[in-house]
Parts: sequence; C-alpha cells; structure tokens
Amino acid sequence: MFKFNELKSIHLEVSNNCQASCPMCSRNIRGGKDNPNLKLNDWTFDNYKTIISEQVLTQLEGLYFCGNFGDPILNADLIDMCEYSGKINPELNLRIHTNGGARNTEWWRKLARALPKNHRVIFGIDGLEDTHHLYRIGTTYASVIKNATAFIEEGGNAEWVFIKFKHNEHQVEEAQSRAKASGFVGFNVKNSTRFVGSPQYEVHDKDEKVIYFLEPPSDNKVKFVDVDTVNKVEAWTKESVIKCKVQNSKEVYIDAHMNLYPCCFLASSPYYYTDPTSIINSVREKISDQHDELVKDLGSLNALERSIQGIVDSEAWQTTWAVYWEQKRLITCARICGSAPDKLFSKPEEQFVERINLNE
Repeated sequence: MFKFNELKSIHLEVSNNCQASCPMCSRNIRGGKDNPNLKLNDWTFDNYKTIISEQVLTQLEGLYFCGNFGDPILNADLIDMCEYSGKINPELNLRIHTNGGARNTEWWRKLARALPKNHRVIFGIDGLEDTHHLYRIGTTYASVIKNATAFIEEGGNAEWVFIKFKHNEHQVEEAQSRAKASGFVGFNVKNSTRFVGSPQYEVHDKDEKVIYFLEPPSDNKVKFVDVDTVNKVEAWTKESVIKCKVQNSKEVYIDAHMNLYPCCFLASSPYYYTDPTSIINSVREKISDQHDELVKDLGSLNALERSIQGIVDSEAWQTTWAVYWEQKRLITCARICGSAPDKLFSKPEEQFVERINLNE
C-alpha cells in the first residue's frame, strides 16, 4: 500500500443520517423499516479538524463528501468543514453527493459561498414532478429543484444525476433540457446495479407491505444476480486478479464512525442488512466474516484515536493487504477490483453511464 505522504484523496462519510428512504439503499429495508445494523453518527467540526488536519489538507488534491448510508448535508457542521478546507487548500477539488431535499434555500446559498473554486455538488434527481419521489422516497422534486436553483444562483457548480428506471426513462430528455435551463453544469444518466434475483424490485412501506415495484429501463444491460452466480462465487473469487484501484489513486475512505478503510466498499460490511431468505445472504455472511478477520489483523482503524498517518503508515496496513488479495481472497476486493469470468455482481463502473456537459 502507499504511504501517508503519497495520499491524494479522501472520501468521507461525515454523517450516516438521511431524511430519504431510497428503496435500494442499505440504510433501510426496501424503503420501509430502518436497517437495524446501522448506528447513526455525525462528525463534529472538532472531529473533522483533528482528523482532516492542516497537514492532511495541504497535500490533498481531492476531498469527496458522500458515504455509504448518509447524506452529508445532514451534518450540521458541513459548511464549516468546507470553508475550513478551502481556506487551507484553495486549490482543493471538493465534491458533495446529496439528494438535495434537506435544508432551506439560504443554507444552500451559504454553502455555495463557503466552497473552494474547484467544487461540484452532485444532486440525485431521478425524474420529474410525478416520478422523482418513487425512488427518492421522502423528497420532492420541487424542493430539490428549489434548493439547487438557490445554490446555482449563488455561484455554485451543480450536477444532475438521473438514475433511470422503467417509470422515468421517458423523462430523460426533458430532465436534461431542464437541467441546462436551470444552470446545472452536468447531467449524467445511469442505471442501477442493485437488482438481485429478479428485474422486479419490491418497495415496502413501514409495515413491510409491498406498495409497488421498481423495474430497470428497457435498455438495461446489467447482469442480474441469480442462484447460479451465487453458487460460483468461491471459484470466481479464486480466479480473480485483484488490482486495487485506490492503491493506484492514493485514496482512503473514512466512515461515519471515523473508521478508516481503503474504500467505501470494504467499510460497508459491518452495517449491511440482508434478508435471511435472500439468495445473496450466504455471500454476505462470508464477506462479513472476511471483514472481521481483516480488521483483527489491521488493529484499530479509528482515525480520531490513531490519525490517518498512524493507520496508513503502520506495519499492519502496509503488509496485510497483499495477503488478503493473493491468499485469503477478499470477495469484496475481487468484485470491485478483480478480473475474472462470470462475475458475481456487475461492478459500479460497468453500469450504463452517459455524461453530458451542458455548457457545450
């Protein structure tokens, strides 16, 4: 693994809170009940300044506020974090991923003023007035557009990301047109890779009743996970050649509990909830066991207690990974950064993504 003085980028989950209930998000169970494994936490500004110190910030090229389970704008100190980071490193490339439905317009104007010049806020807007809320449960199209417009008017760089389903695929062109008219600098379309077992994904209410189904768009080429691919997971993992992407990009991930991992994929394991009847439950159990063994070998990963440098430059961090890639064969690493036939899951970057620069 790379050393601390080579670190170029950090992906942060400063909050795992969220007001939305997107059905395919693991913070809830199909849009209904909350995930019982998720323990909510928010970084304080003092936590942030201790972990993301001046020493860290001055060497960084990029800082990415997103995470596995939460929305960064739910953190009460996010604006202070952004302003502090930009003052120390004015050239910092700062990105924020959000559903955009929380806060008022004055908060969004204040955020725009606090960000460094190289920034982009990515809004998840999956449809128009009549469809957006079907996936982004708990948000409304009108409120998100209102907030995004205030941010853009104050000089903020905003990008519109549209997850395409059967129920909204007919609205892509209209959404792109609206994005350009509203001043968004980018418009990206992508398909979900989270359909498992069936092209119909049940959406539940809080009483676990099915209220409707999500279906992929007509052009979706994602390979669905079925029983056959699950049964092949061990053979598939052994065949994979793992080439860690963040080892090359010099990036680390720190979760809402301030635990440091190479990436968000490895960090998600302790918190995922899987229905015992799901076809991927056996795989999730193996992933969880591998995670626990890895953490035991690495020691404490809490960046507040040990610091980023203390973890990354430790002998365990520098020597353990090769063992888990080449001998113990981490399923998560093989899935995300491995190459082998008959993949268990489609990799995130293999979903259909169309990137459009609206300034052209």
